[in-house]
Amino acid sequence: MLPVTDYVLIFTIIISVILVSLLLASKLKIPDLVLLLIAGVILGEHGLNILVRSSAITLFGEIGLIYIMFLAGLEIDLYQFSRTKRKSVSFGFMTFIVPQVLGAVAVFYVLGDITWTAAILMASMFASHTLLAYPAASRLGIHRSEPVTISVGATIITDTLALLVLAVVVDAAQGEKMGWMFWGSLFLALFLLVILISQLIPRIARWFFQNVTESGGAQFLFVLALVCACAYFSQYARMKPIIGAFLAGAAFNRQIPEHSPLMNRLVFAGNTLFIPFFLISVGMLVDPRVLIGDPRTWHVIGIMVSMVILTKFIAAWIGGWIFGYSRPERAVMFGLTVVQAAATLAAALVGFEAGLLDEAALNGSIAMIMVTVPLGSWVTDAFGRKMAMEVITPRSASRQTEQRLLIPIHNPVSAARMMELAFLIRDTAVPGGLYPLTIVREQTDTEDAVSRGEKLLAQCMTHASSVDIEVEPQVRVDLNPVDGIARAVRELRASSVIAGWGGDHNRSSRIFGSTNEKLTLTCPSRLMICRILRPPNTTRALRLCFPPLAEQRDDLNQLMRETRLLAKQAGADLHVYLTEDVSATIETRMEKIGPGCSTTYHISSTWAEARKDMFDHIHEDDLILLPQIRRNALLWTPTLDRLPELIAERFPQSNLIVAYPALRSDTIDPNAPVFIPATEAFPALHGVNLPESLTDTDRIRILAEEGLKTVPGMAEAAIPLLQESARLNPVELAQDTILLHAHCGQQPHPLLLIGYSNSQNTFFGLGKTPHLLVCLLSPRGDSPALHLQALAKVARAFRNPEIVQNLTEAANAEEICSILSGAS
Repeated sequence: MLPVTDYVLIFTIIISVILVSLLLASKLKIPDLVLLLIAGVILGEHGLNILVRSSAITLFGEIGLIYIMFLAGLEIDLYQFSRTKRKSVSFGFMTFIVPQVLGAVAVFYVLGDITWTAAILMASMFASHTLLAYPAASRLGIHRSEPVTISVGATIITDTLALLVLAVVVDAAQGEKMGWMFWGSLFLALFLLVILISQLIPRIARWFFQNVTESGGAQFLFVLALVCACAYFSQYARMKPIIGAFLAGAAFNRQIPEHSPLMNRLVFAGNTLFIPFFLISVGMLVDPRVLIGDPRTWHVIGIMVSMVILTKFIAAWIGGWIFGYSRPERAVMFGLTVVQAAATLAAALVGFEAGLLDEAALNGSIAMIMVTVPLGSWVTDAFGRKMAMEVITPRSASRQTEQRLLIPIHNPVSAARMMELAFLIRDTAVPGGLYPLTIVREQTDTEDAVSRGEKLLAQCMTHASSVDIEVEPQVRVDLNPVDGIARAVRELRASSVIAGWGGDHNRSSRIFGSTNEKLTLTCPSRLMICRILRPPNTTRALRLCFPPLAEQRDDLNQLMRETRLLAKQAGADLHVYLTEDVSATIETRMEKIGPGCSTTYHISSTWAEARKDMFDHIHEDDLILLPQIRRNALLWTPTLDRLPELIAERFPQSNLIVAYPALRSDTIDPNAPVFIPATEAFPALHGVNLPESLTDTDRIRILAEEGLKTVPGMAEAAIPLLQESARLNPVELAQDTILLHAHCGQQPHPLLLIGYSNSQNTFFGLGKTPHLLVCLLSPRGDSPALHLQALAKVARAFRNPEIVQNLTEAANAEEICSILSGAS
């Protein structure tokens, strides 16, 4: 039979074979790569002779080989490797050395007719492994256990060493002398290659992703071009292209989130086109007639299959015994590391094309894949179930059972990045989905407005079409956006709302634009108000600053999980800023919550120092996550209200997320009377009438000196603290009223200084002309919780409409003190 020569028909046949193989694989419950290899054997010159290994098939096959190694580097969990790096490195060397040494000796002496060079190359195929059985571990919920984690980390070591052996063996076969010059130049070239790729690619990728969107596939083509370039230039470092591709994948590892349109396109192109072409092209090299007419082929296949199973079992059992693991845990390590696929095929093909391996060895490598893939999956599943019974604890009652994210969309420019953020926060381990929402104001041209809203949602759907996450667009007609969002939250049972950062944010505005300010008061679900100026996947560091009393939040576990998930997906380092009194509690809870990510804790003695520490480290490529409390909730304090605005002003180029817990029944009605027990009334009140012509610093100085004259030495200590509070975190309690606060003195109870003035001068550049200056001084020994409780009492009083009305009618400080004293 003559082979097909028409290129269109060749492409049609191959694509049809790929389609049929994928469909059969899902029906037969076997890996599709096994069927694709068999299809290559059937279609090739040694089978039905339908196709020949032409230049076109060879080209796609070479790209497929590069793509396999690129995806291997891209999908390695670098955090898991760093977290257990000592055990991972130890087991990595063990699962490489045992198969490499025993395999080379066995192959050389048992077969007897091959060179040491070929034996070492064949043994390197035993040493490498591919994590095709990892989904089975993930499905059983044991993927975060230590045996699985070190098996994943060992993949980096053993695959890298196996590829290095491949490069050395091929060079030796080509006549290179194995002197010290060879080894010195080899390791120097490898070192320079690793440094160049690991340093250049993240910088170039971050710049490109920040300036070019994925519309039109520009980011996909950019990644593909860089990977091919790294593969090509690795030859100048005396390495094979597959090593350059593997290093490029590792360099892109933290730049491309797992759940993103770009990752979906990369995996789709590889798994549906390039890699199947490679597998079919490898299958076309196999001659099944050799299996029938040459007993040596069966001998080679038997040695290769038995040695890879035996040596990987020995390495896993010894390693598990040294680390003190149980029998099921050691069996799972064996199941994960015995599977041969990507690196094995790469070494087999390179060795065959270099003349180091014959057809028998090539057939043996394919036989190893066909045996170890189902074996590894079965062992991992069977013993993983036993291991799960030992290590998996019942789910915490607070664990989120469903994640339904509502994303209000009103701006075409920000819609794409809000959706990108939602993709990163979405936890695919729990049921739920994304609900882009556009609110149309009820008006005369409502139909036209609805049509525009649908077009905007269509853009969101286009952006989400390449991500395997459930997305359901929503349109609501309402009189105002806030009511529409609140109703949508209840109708859709949304667990969180991810809202954009609306309105102008300047020093004279309240913390958020009017819509978002109302959302913080009325939205029943958890709420995230986000200012996303840069693509989230270009984030270098995610900085989370826990304010006082944050450990008492109802949604703390959900906040921690979403934060770690966001950091992991974005490939960012997580930096957590804490005070000493809560550091142990927060660290313990955070480390128990997945997924894993690189986390650094910064401990400070006070909240002010923690905040300053974070401010000192923020860069424009960072994402700042700030947990806040809703106004009138029990944990709310006015001192934190201005912090989001302050961060937005000081770091105008950084991404910022402000996270609020769900609206609870324990919020306090601002119109309700304020009852303060007589024994715990306001801090002791001291009123001072201030002259009109004073400067800001003099206003604070005179208030402190006059209000604290009965407490020796306290005024001198309080003045600089209050001036610092005025510069860093003044709080606008009500119209024409500014609150300052600090810890000062050894008095038994907090003190409240009330300064009254008719001055028209602005206060510390705030754009405000306060007539009332309120200064709260808590004892230095008071805990942050007590200080914040005192702040909350003061703030609630000033938010009571009746008290505020009486204060506006007061003519001096004495009347103000009398009104506040009678509040109870």
